[in-house]
Amino acid sequence: MSNIGVSLINMSASLLFIGISIPLLLGKIKMNTYYGVRISKSFESEEAWYKINRYGALQMIVWSVPLFLAGIVFLFLPPFTETAEVVLVFLPCMWLVPPVVGTFFFAEKL
Repeated sequence: MSNIGVSLINMSASLLFIGISIPLLLGKIKMNTYYGVRISKSFESEEAWYKINRYGALQMIVWSVPLFLAGIVFLFLPPFTETAEVVLVFLPCMWLVPPVVGTFFFAEKL
């Protein structure tokens, strides 16, 4: 895989995360068991559902912007080693940790 592949994976993942987050941020998704932040606290009430999902969506969008920018930067760096490629391809998965953990802690404070 080349820098272009790593860049495309990171930029595509960030755009996917943003696209999935927008309806949650706008409060368009009603309480369900398939889409949104599905933790026990979010199912306690509709108010909790919308608050937690808006917060989680905002966190996901905020964290996705640097991921997209990193993808752009990767295009201009010298070729990666094989080890670096493996790490950078999984960067979007690792990038999910802060918004997910942050949203969980936010929900616990409600």
